Amino acid sequence: MVKNKFVQWICSATLLAAAVSARAQSQIPDTAMTGLSSLLRQIDSHPMIAYEAANVEAARRRIAEKSSLDNPMLTLGVNNLPTTSFGFSEDPMTTKMIGASQAFPWPGKLKAEAEIAAQDTLTASDDLEEERNTLTRDVKSAYFDLYHIERIIAVYNFHQKAADELVQLAESKLPEGKATQSQVLNLKLERTDIDDQVIDYETMLRERQADLEGATGVSGDIPIPERLGFPIFSYSLGALDSLARANNPRLQKLRTESEQEQLRYDRADLEKYPDFQVSLDYMQRDALAASAPMNWTGIPMQQSNMISLGVNIELPLNYNDKIGAARGEAAAMETAERAEERAVELELHTKLETDLAKLRGIRGKYTLLRDEIYPTARQALQTTTADYTFDKSTLEEAVRAQLELIHREHDRYELEAEYNKTIADMEYLTGISLVIYTSKSDWK
Repeated sequence: MVKNKFVQWICSATLLAAAVSARAQSQIPDTAMTGLSSLLRQIDSHPMIAYEAANVEAARRRIAEKSSLDNPMLTLGVNNLPTTSFGFSEDPMTTKMIGASQAFPWPGKLKAEAEIAAQDTLTASDDLEEERNTLTRDVKSAYFDLYHIERIIAVYNFHQKAADELVQLAESKLPEGKATQSQVLNLKLERTDIDDQVIDYETMLRERQADLEGATGVSGDIPIPERLGFPIFSYSLGALDSLARANNPRLQKLRTESEQEQLRYDRADLEKYPDFQVSLDYMQRDALAASAPMNWTGIPMQQSNMISLGVNIELPLNYNDKIGAARGEAAAMETAERAEERAVELELHTKLETDLAKLRGIRGKYTLLRDEIYPTARQALQTTTADYTFDKSTLEEAVRAQLELIHREHDRYELEAEYNKTIADMEYLTGISLVIYTSKSDWK
């Protein structure tokens, strides 16, 4: 009876393997990814996104600050007040004064300051996109790892039941002398090893769930698909390089900073032109007293109030070649930004080339697994099962055949996860989505 149950279990495992192999040979368009789109939407509520968005708003506010005139100056004072009497009617030159002055930079300087400040808004926006890009990669990487780990746990759970059946079978064959106590103990040890591996993978599962929660703020169970597959990826290295140059946030920021240094260079050139300060003062005089030394009439004498208007002009003497030094600094910084941009382009090209080669390697391994290794392992399991049924093979051979098939199933899930994680990394490098994951519930 136990032997019949074991044969039934072997047959069911073989059918399962055949079904998996058939699925693997099917053409896979875009992959259905239940829940992934909703996780990605949660990124916009992440605290780091709010932080970077606030930096963008702060930079935008600085444009008006940098491009506005300085506050006018109000002047209140007294002119020529005699110290002997401190009287306002003793001397015709004594006045009470109120005035205002306003500084005006040379035309074009404020516009240049606004353009420089506007570049800060663009660099802050690039930082925002880089943060969103990073979180997107982290979410997808953790999600695909969860798929891999959950599928492995499912495989091992299936193998746990198989190991229990094998233990019972081996124990039933002890009285017949067709199994030994050593075989039974080895099977039980194998069962314990499986439990240990499941514990390790469950720990990894919780760790990756924590990573996913840290990237999205979403806690609790995450729906993971039973099938991941290989999305179509037809980009060439040249196309990926072009996408990275056009969309990678790091490159965008470096270009913006280079343009900002060019604006600073042009702004420094305006320092050879003077700034101005315009002032207007109103001076009020009291009637000159009859006893004042300068009042020859002998009666109080009314005096006219006065207005003073002036323009102060800065003298741009350029001490120690300040303009040249400022222009030289801006030119050097622009050269540095351009050099760093080329270095980042080379770095992105290298990583994209490596990832593209990795994708091809994974597809090659998967094709070999699907077309040769998997069918061979399945055939070996069928043959060993038939032989064991008629006592033509040993229990160890049957166990090895089943383990080999299960390990190949493990390889399949690992290759699927690595393939999609590599695409997620390439999307991070290019700064744009390269594969659209669709599902009936999330994508219409």
